[in-house]
Amino acid sequence: MRVHAERFTSIERHTPRSKKGRVCEDDDCETQLSIYNEQSFCSFHGVMVVARMRGKVLED
Repeated sequence: MRVHAERFTSIERHTPRSKKGRVCEDDDCETQLSIYNEQSFCSFHGVMVVARMRGKVLED
């Protein structure tokens, strides 16, 4: 069996990046943020976002 494949590239879509050296905006936090974190706060001080569960009905 012969398989032909092409290399996947993301030429059309680039990963968003922020400036280097950013720090969490919480007054008592000195955590340096990743260039891939678009938020102003670190994961400890940021707002928690819960992903939407599609197609699931949750019981109360």
